[in-house]
Amino acid sequence: MHLSRSCIFSFGTLMFIALGLHAQRPYPWLSRPHAIKSLDSLVHLSPQFALKTEFYAHGFLDTLAQQPHGWRSAEDSLLLEIKIQNLAQSFFEDLSFGNPRPNFKFQGYVFELRKNEVSILLDAYLKKQSIANLVNYLNNSSLEVKTILTRLQAEQDSLVPDRNKIAQLTLSANHYRWLHHVRKNLLLTVVNIPAAQMKVYQGNQTVLKMKVVLGRPARPTRVLTAQIKNLIINPNWYVPRSIATEELLPEIQKNIRYFYASHLDLLDKNNQLVDAKTVNWKALSKNFFPYSFRQKTGVWNTLGILKIPFENPYRLYLHDTSEKKLFASSKRFYSHGCIRLEDPIRYGKLLLGPNSKAMDTLKLDGPYYNIPSKWIKVNKIAPLIIWYNLIDFDEKGEVVFLENIYK
Repeated sequence: MHLSRSCIFSFGTLMFIALGLHAQRPYPWLSRPHAIKSLDSLVHLSPQFALKTEFYAHGFLDTLAQQPHGWRSAEDSLLLEIKIQNLAQSFFEDLSFGNPRPNFKFQGYVFELRKNEVSILLDAYLKKQSIANLVNYLNNSSLEVKTILTRLQAEQDSLVPDRNKIAQLTLSANHYRWLHHVRKNLLLTVVNIPAAQMKVYQGNQTVLKMKVVLGRPARPTRVLTAQIKNLIINPNWYVPRSIATEELLPEIQKNIRYFYASHLDLLDKNNQLVDAKTVNWKALSKNFFPYSFRQKTGVWNTLGILKIPFENPYRLYLHDTSEKKLFASSKRFYSHGCIRLEDPIRYGKLLLGPNSKAMDTLKLDGPYYNIPSKWIKVNKIAPLIIWYNLIDFDEKGEVVFLENIYK
């Protein structure tokens, strides 16, 4: 690679400035041997913080802690300073954002990690010679993380440590670190699949919590992030082809009354209504079904009176349900993958805020019959997270280990 004179001059000038600064005043880390020793000790304690010591190439810190003035030249000190700073930044970013962080099959909403906040905090605590206090601050700023780390410490100190619990606590502490960071300044909805529960956060405050019904193990709900932009009052249900041909068609073939009792419309390939009486139902099958089903709006509708769509490749959405009895079950995994809400109207009003007047007259028990659907825009950034976390919290805030329902 060929560099111009200006490029060479610029690089040389930068080095000269950097070395000149070093001559005028000490570098932040190398002038603080106590801070280097503290950083080295904290990295060694990583397992207590649900991190792994091997994440950080800290061997040089051990030597430097013993020989704080072991560099040979200004160039050495500059490179060493950068190396220490990078390690410290990495360590405190992991305390802030988690490592590892949750993995989503589909990300329809990308959350920002504000790394500059970590840099500012680290600089402030370094000046006060108190980076150990910064660790305490980050670990205690999230009640979930603090609670998990306390339980993790107890498991690690146990005479017979449970390796599975330690592994799950370690993973979940980091996932909740990430959640704590990304939910700041947002109205954020989080569905935890194993808990069959949904929580809505306004910043770090839980403003709504409810039971949900999720996909049965054969048709699991997927983990993803998305953004909620609209909701639909009195939605039609366009029956997925698999359900239409595998579940509804056999029942209709037994008795045509099932079609009418289910409040269905029959549509052809051009989305035009077809009179069900004119169809030879016996000739239809899973492999030959040139129609689709649409369920009329109403309290009997599978989607209830509210549907909340969001972009995703799995055809998932949040919705009300006509089967309220399922919320009484402790294991709520009955759906084809979509998420059924215990209190959809309250959630819809929270999403709409001042624009929720359209929902003020809605009642879950109707009466509604074949009312036209109405789309309403959500005029705020409202991300959604569906994740699979085997640790949640009971009403007292204590750690609960959840069943791995999807194995």
